[in-house]
Amino acid sequence: MTTAYFQETTATLRSFLPSLIEEMERRVPYASVVVLSTTGTRIAVDYTKESVDPFTPNVGAVITVYDGERLWEHATHDLTRDNLYRRAMALVEQALPVKNGPNLQLGEKREGHYIAKAARLPENVSLREKLELCKERLAFAKGLDSRLSNVLVGYTEMREQKLFVDRHTLVSQDLTRMALNALVFASDGTTQDWDVAATSGSGGFERIVLPDESLVIAKDNALQLLTAERIQPGLYDCITAPFVSGLIAHEAFGHGTEIDMFLKDRAKGREYLNRQVAAECVSMYDDPTVEGAFGSHFIDDQGQLASRTTIIENGILKQGIGDLYSTSLLELPRTSNGRRESYMRKAYSRMTNTYFGQGQHSLDEMMADIDDGIYLESGENGMEDPKGWGIQCTIHLGREIKRGKFTGKVYKSIGLTGYVPELLSSISMVGGDFHLGPGTCGKGHKEWVPVTDGGPHLRLKGRLG
Repeated sequence: MTTAYFQETTATLRSFLPSLIEEMERRVPYASVVVLSTTGTRIAVDYTKESVDPFTPNVGAVITVYDGERLWEHATHDLTRDNLYRRAMALVEQALPVKNGPNLQLGEKREGHYIAKAARLPENVSLREKLELCKERLAFAKGLDSRLSNVLVGYTEMREQKLFVDRHTLVSQDLTRMALNALVFASDGTTQDWDVAATSGSGGFERIVLPDESLVIAKDNALQLLTAERIQPGLYDCITAPFVSGLIAHEAFGHGTEIDMFLKDRAKGREYLNRQVAAECVSMYDDPTVEGAFGSHFIDDQGQLASRTTIIENGILKQGIGDLYSTSLLELPRTSNGRRESYMRKAYSRMTNTYFGQGQHSLDEMMADIDDGIYLESGENGMEDPKGWGIQCTIHLGREIKRGKFTGKVYKSIGLTGYVPELLSSISMVGGDFHLGPGTCGKGHKEWVPVTDGGPHLRLKGRLG
């Protein structure tokens, strides 16, 4: 019912909102309206239970006015034309008088409706089929080893629809994001540990495939972690698997180059634009145009069409990722990174798909001359201080390398810390492979949005503990 209501409502608003914007801008320099709808389902199965829970539908609009100095916003769940008109006119009155400030970067005129390529639209796939997929993956994983104490298989589906209108823009998108993961728990009777296998995508349900091999690896890892040791603190030759590379990208120059942090003087990256911050072999991007990725979109929540941003090119910090307001005030290039958690939240500069660019080295080449090192296989989470450029990442599993070969020894709960430019300048090899993994990113402790990060294998010097 919510999806049908949203589609019917936005069909009407597409013709109404441009005239509303025109009337508002007779009195203020800029006005816009974004209408957002998020619906979804979460399925979870394990050894003892099954659950299917729909998300609470989140549908509403944000009216925005720029008074020449700052943005004023009003959020409402009532999408009737009368209510939107009254709220818009009241917001205009609140924003007056107009200030003599900088112009916003509105860009060229754009219009269109965007949907992802899909062989099977998720909304056309029955709930029973999605549940059966989870149950089948559970049954396969459960049969792998008697020492598995539980396997939690979860499927999440989020359908995001939006309509954005300002004087230059009349755009909308309909995009569904999906993730399927299996959290595998192993026990030896006294201790318990875990690992996870995951897949994700946007657009078509056909992208959700969790292979047998991934579940076998998760099982093996969980069992090895039962007897894994903690690593001796020190500086190590490290190779990062793509998902750990992505964790570093996300924390280092994802959060570190969010331009609203430049505006608040909370990010050291502002001082280093067009300066060397990494080894020459390093390039990094934020790209919402990656087809089928969990963090992709066609338009951000401020109407900007998706495009790739080059953050680092050959070691040089080229550009940050920004929202409409911060890029306009700082006169920096606008990017497609103005994102809201929901219509009840403001837009911030936020990541989409953030990753290291590919190189030419193979994993064998990276390992060949490592006498004593660590392969960082899977990451958990991380933190970064944009002002001080310190980084901390938690690595779930690491493998010992001796004389260019894996020894079979495994370490758990490894901390990777350091100064961001020092860490990135230590990168000496970049792999030719490429993988992305999904996540949910907060701004501080809130403002959650779906993202993806990754890249190739990297060889670097890491301070571990």
